[in-house]
Amino acid sequence: MQKRNNKIVTSMILSEQIQSVLTKKLFAKSKYFSSAKKPPEKSTNVSCINQLSLTKILWNYLYCTLILIAYFINIFKVTLKSNHQTLVLIYSLTKDQAIRNRSVKSLNAFLKSRGVINNSKTLVLVEIRKILWNKNYEMTRTTIDIPLRIYADNFTMIKKINCWISMCNRFYKIMQLQRSNGSVSLILKEYIFDEIVYTTLSSINIKKLITTQSNIAYQPLIFEYKKMRAKRLMIWYSSNSVPIKYKKANLERFTLNPAVYKDMRIDEHWVWTKKHKQFLTKHTDVKVLVKQSLMFYDFEEDRFSKKFYDVIIFDLTPHNDEKVSNNSIYTSSEMIRFINDSLACVVMLNKKYGVNYKVHLKHKRKTTKDHSSHYSKFISEKISNKDISIVSPNQNLYNLISNSRLVIGFPFTSPVIIGQELDKPSVFYCSSKLLKPQYKDQNNLFLNTKDSLFSYMEKMLVKTK
Repeated sequence: MQKRNNKIVTSMILSEQIQSVLTKKLFAKSKYFSSAKKPPEKSTNVSCINQLSLTKILWNYLYCTLILIAYFINIFKVTLKSNHQTLVLIYSLTKDQAIRNRSVKSLNAFLKSRGVINNSKTLVLVEIRKILWNKNYEMTRTTIDIPLRIYADNFTMIKKINCWISMCNRFYKIMQLQRSNGSVSLILKEYIFDEIVYTTLSSINIKKLITTQSNIAYQPLIFEYKKMRAKRLMIWYSSNSVPIKYKKANLERFTLNPAVYKDMRIDEHWVWTKKHKQFLTKHTDVKVLVKQSLMFYDFEEDRFSKKFYDVIIFDLTPHNDEKVSNNSIYTSSEMIRFINDSLACVVMLNKKYGVNYKVHLKHKRKTTKDHSSHYSKFISEKISNKDISIVSPNQNLYNLISNSRLVIGFPFTSPVIIGQELDKPSVFYCSSKLLKPQYKDQNNLFLNTKDSLFSYMEKMLVKTK
């Protein structure tokens, strides 16, 4: 047995699938995950950087106790005869990705347009852990937990009782194993609940399993079943997942270890660009398809929106954690320079040609306590001085960019790719000295000096009028 709380447990009570998930979770907590260091050949030699705290372990057990109660309550739920022939299971979407305008209509339309749904009798379950009230549109439905939903809606009462007894038995077994190895608390839910449900649903026809790069470190347990006939897809919801080329490549910086791609239980990757496909094919043998932008929604007709935007800037909110920003361009100083240079170019353009172009900013994500307070204060000052206006985070990017004159994105934000799809002037800009001077594989979309940015804006906004 391995050292408590430190290394992966090897035990006869854990299946091959559970062992695989545990190995990946420990790897994600190891020193190898965020570096290019080659990990040990034996997965049992991979250990956590920090031991799991007693508080976290106790919380995991309390959480599983609540789930066990939920499974017990659903024993008595009447199981109606299902009218669906197949299932599509979608994991790891955020609430904002799945629900727009308090509905999953946009997500449903996206899934149809991309061929994920091509049968009116295909039920789509979308797991969103932060929403209690389910959203339904046609055959697309959200749920807080897919295994629990399958159990409640598809199993007979006898099956439910047998499953629940097995869950109680496993709860006791894993608590015994916990005494010798604390790392098993990482796979409590998978071992106690998910595995029992997934091994019981043999009569249900699952057509597709879908996840995103939010589950890049490890995929949901159901992806680990090699005999599962369902196609396993990873849909990449952004284009900035390819490592940036720095002048000094050997400096220590946060970078995803390519080893994560090797053991992914994925049959097909859907990506935005050829560059991303070229990167993935270096590290995996599975199929990679270039699908252009994948926002989980499409262009939406909005007859009430008449607003037009001159220049839209898309930033990447800098992080507080130095491990993330170390030796990279994702720092407060670089982002502030990006904003200042963009604003300065617009001011020069307005002065030179007597125009009055306005600048709007859309953050990549909502600002939290983990993001740079220095950068947040800087943006607040720009808003107060009316140098810049903030665009609502819920805006449809296709509509927003369609109604704009020019898009400037920090490398390598997804809206610039969308702008190119929509044939709008769109460019990446960063003047950092850390980067190589040119990006030939970006089709001349990358600018690295304020003069080149001004020339581009002058050409696209004034001289091509």
